[in-house]
Amino acid sequence: MGSFLFKQFSVRQEISAMKVNTDGVLLGAWCSLPQSVPLERPVRVLDVGTGTGVIALMVAQRLSSQFNNFNIVGIDPDAPSSEEAEYNFKASKWSNSLSSLPLSLKEFANTGSGCFDLIVSNPPYFINSLKAPAKRRSNARHSESLPFYELADCSANLLTPCGTLSVILPAEAGAFFVSAAALHGLYLCHICKVSTLSGEPEKRVLMEFSKTRDLGLKKSGLSVQESPGGAFSDDYRRLTADFYLKF
Repeated sequence: MGSFLFKQFSVRQEISAMKVNTDGVLLGAWCSLPQSVPLERPVRVLDVGTGTGVIALMVAQRLSSQFNNFNIVGIDPDAPSSEEAEYNFKASKWSNSLSSLPLSLKEFANTGSGCFDLIVSNPPYFINSLKAPAKRRSNARHSESLPFYELADCSANLLTPCGTLSVILPAEAGAFFVSAAALHGLYLCHICKVSTLSGEPEKRVLMEFSKTRDLGLKKSGLSVQESPGGAFSDDYRRLTADFYLKF
């Protein structure tokens, strides 16, 4: 499939189980960047299920305009995906700040690698559904490979007290994840409902979680296109303008 070109980096996607897609781009552009980070240490970000590394690269681009010192780790239990993410990281201008490891979240959590200011994930989300014929792609898409409770539990343990977990999920899976997160002390503080077309019901939800229960809930919405086969919406263009060549 070759490479996907962005304004400040490119993403090779020849061997990764999952390719560059709208969900990943939405999360990379939308997630809130850390704010309360001590000056004496780098901002630390974990990308769970990094795939090609596109989300980590987008976050790196955004962080580089605000912070001089940051470190982003991408993890993926699919070794070829982790290998390709590492290739993409090394080819970027932020190569010294990015690394990829062929580990599951549970394996990584057991390494004692410290805490993170931001965890981002475009996690597997199909529950009790037919699996894709290709095993690697199926694992990347089905929640059995990373159950919601496991993502919530490990994230709660890996986040700093002021850290944030940002995820994107199908709208119908959102409530399941909110419940799983709350059981592990992570509380929904921002939700953006994403529809494919303006005026239609949401297909995806972008969600952020905090360890602080009383932050309140910020709500927003976004449509990707104005009409079938039509122009991208102004909101989507604004959100992704720093990344897509066509914008």
